[in-house]
Amino acid sequence: MAPSKLEKYLNVLEVLVDRPKKLDVIAYMAKMECNAVKRSLEFLISNGLVEERSLRDGKRVVYAVNERGLSVFKTLRMLKYLEKLKDTLPIVEEAREITPMLNQRSREDLEEE
Repeated sequence: MAPSKLEKYLNVLEVLVDRPKKLDVIAYMAKMECNAVKRSLEFLISNGLVEERSLRDGKRVVYAVNERGLSVFKTLRMLKYLEKLKDTLPIVEEAREITPMLNQRSREDLEEE
């Protein structure tokens, strides 16, 4: 299944978290096509989450996540984690319910021996 726009934005932010990068590096690390990365960057820049910076030579441009972008990234990552956790909790709850029954059966089996 193709990633949603939100997942694409999250991937781009994740790539930029540690340091500024060029477009082609972002595309490679996010496993996206350059055109898709450009569209994502345009959206992220227009919403004040990423900055476009010119390097000293004035020829190369890099993209960097700013404080607001970092906050949004952390929030989205936490929501993604909580979504996964939500799927895991019913299994943990079921295990909590079964464990006392298994312990009781084990005690009964030991008493019969």
